[in-house]
Amino acid sequence: MLTHLSRFTRTTPGLEKTLRLFQSFCVLALQLDLHLDAVVVARCGVARSQLALTRRFLRFFNFIDCFNKAFALVGGSSRSVSLSPGKQTKGLGSSSASGSTAGFKSALEICKWGCFGLYFLLEDVTLLHATGIYPLPSPLNKTVLTEANKFWFYALVFSLLGAWWGVLFPTTSSSPGSSSKGTKSGKKAKSSEKKRSPSAPLVSVSSTRLDVWAVFKRVLVDACDLLIPGMFLGWVDVSELGVGVGMVVSTVVSGWEIWKTV
Repeated sequence: MLTHLSRFTRTTPGLEKTLRLFQSFCVLALQLDLHLDAVVVARCGVARSQLALTRRFLRFFNFIDCFNKAFALVGGSSRSVSLSPGKQTKGLGSSSASGSTAGFKSALEICKWGCFGLYFLLEDVTLLHATGIYPLPSPLNKTVLTEANKFWFYALVFSLLGAWWGVLFPTTSSSPGSSSKGTKSGKKAKSSEKKRSPSAPLVSVSSTRLDVWAVFKRVLVDACDLLIPGMFLGWVDVSELGVGVGMVVSTVVSGWEIWKTV
């Protein structure tokens, strides 16, 4: 357990989630009626602000990864569009429909990662102001932070739309060599189908359950995180207590996914 915890906190995402959990506890301590004295309340407020500032240093270069993912998706979409005219098959209608569905999903992902990149980049602009190294004029700092939170809000909305689009229009993948092998040897194909038929439904059902559970966790995390920029912008009517609860839920769920990979 301690070894796993050590590996978790040595990674940047794991350390960031740990600090975020502590920050959310400070938010809850300030909002709940715990009958704390003034000194403890002041210390919780300082801890919340300092933890938030420390986390900004950890994600300082996140905009590079976000823009890289967006550019990779743009390149993949352009290649698929350039290759599609040469593939004339009998099922052209169904293939074009699936292609348009996948194209819309890719567009949502591009918008999501692009907005995330702009959010991190604009947030980095105000880091010198937050540390007191180079204070910006208050109106300018507020404007930059407002625009950054707008892009954060947009990114989470695109992420939610992409998750629901994947549920409504799931993409199925099939191996291209299976049909050719079936046409070459009919008896071998029939015997292999008989052998694989009992286990195939179980695999498809289990994979579907895993996909639905993964989408549910993604929607839960994004919906909870959406409360933070929504409250900052005044677009979502929620209290700071609700934001603190949402931070705890999203941090635990997303942190657990990181925990399982380290």
